[in-house]
Amino acid sequence: MSKIRLGLSTVFMLILLGIFSAVAFAEDGVPPTPTNPAPGIHVGQIDNNGNLSTHKTHGNFQNNTNSCANCHSTHNGEDEMLLMKEGEYDLCMSCHDGTMGFYDVTKGSGAGTFDDSHLSSSMHNVDSSIKVGSAPGKYLNNSTAELECSSCHNPHGSANDRLLNETVAGKAFATSIVNGVQTSAPIGTKTIALDLQDDPEYAELNALTGTGGLKITKSNGPKGLAGYNGVNDKIYYSQFCGACHDDYFAKRNVGSSSNPMPGKPSTGSPITATHTHDTYTHTTNSASQGRSCAACHYAHGTDATVMMDAVGNKVADYTKAVADGGKGWSQEKAESYMKDVSVKGSSLKKFTNNAVCFACHGSNIAKGQIDPQYLDGTGALKGKAKIK
Repeated sequence: MSKIRLGLSTVFMLILLGIFSAVAFAEDGVPPTPTNPAPGIHVGQIDNNGNLSTHKTHGNFQNNTNSCANCHSTHNGEDEMLLMKEGEYDLCMSCHDGTMGFYDVTKGSGAGTFDDSHLSSSMHNVDSSIKVGSAPGKYLNNSTAELECSSCHNPHGSANDRLLNETVAGKAFATSIVNGVQTSAPIGTKTIALDLQDDPEYAELNALTGTGGLKITKSNGPKGLAGYNGVNDKIYYSQFCGACHDDYFAKRNVGSSSNPMPGKPSTGSPITATHTHDTYTHTTNSASQGRSCAACHYAHGTDATVMMDAVGNKVADYTKAVADGGKGWSQEKAESYMKDVSVKGSSLKKFTNNAVCFACHGSNIAKGQIDPQYLDGTGALKGKAKIK
């Protein structure tokens, strides 16, 4: 009888544990609920119009918002901004290190990766106390501000996709010609429009919200369409980058701005003491394919696992089994193949070494020399289609 009693007690305890585990499981954000979409994140469920719409943590705040408490502590802040972590980087990474599941910046995405555990890693070092004014290719950028996540993103919301700032390095970056004058876009104007697609991995979470609420998406970079004042969003994207790397924001046949001394004349321009250049740069301020910052570089960072070769393959494509279309290489061999050996490092590149140059120009400079298996139906290297 005692054995039976023990067995029933054990079953009862297991049932209780199961109930409490299920409760804890749900309240930890897995599976997600409208008010608890991720571990530690607690937001509202009804919007200002009375509709079901899981609130966003960043921006689009409703009049019953609870989003402030996801980052700030009213009476126990770690710094003067009442942040829940000591330092901006630690606060951002407390969610975006994979804790939430979605928007894990340490994994490869449309913005690259913040992971230095693989070969050829380079990134915007937002936790290194580096100054914004020390950016490669800076000319007029003399900002003494520290490079942080908020140097590029506004945690309180932005008119731009991915919370990208409307001002960079202390000034409005998006400009266009208005009545013959280069004019800044008004604050609150969307200038960076990204090709965002719902992430199928988070279909369950996306189903919890209305059209104005939280959506987990994947980014495929700038849409490449005309935006505010008829300017292509690729150009606005490059202006965003050029706010810091201003000497690199130029047309190839005009030259860079850092050398306004007598030297090589700009193509099609008169030779004068003030309009000549000793150095030139690849075009970055055009909407044409391969002529914007997004064509060659990731925003966050890169490494051997997220870079591509000239046919658009990544390490994962080469480690796949032969039966699945891969080469069956080991991870070590694949990363060694994709390793960037450039003297100045991988520089946040989307393509390893000079693979982007070969992908774009290879079919013209090496006519008849490229194995047909690497070419697409147009005769171009397959990787060219992946260049924005």
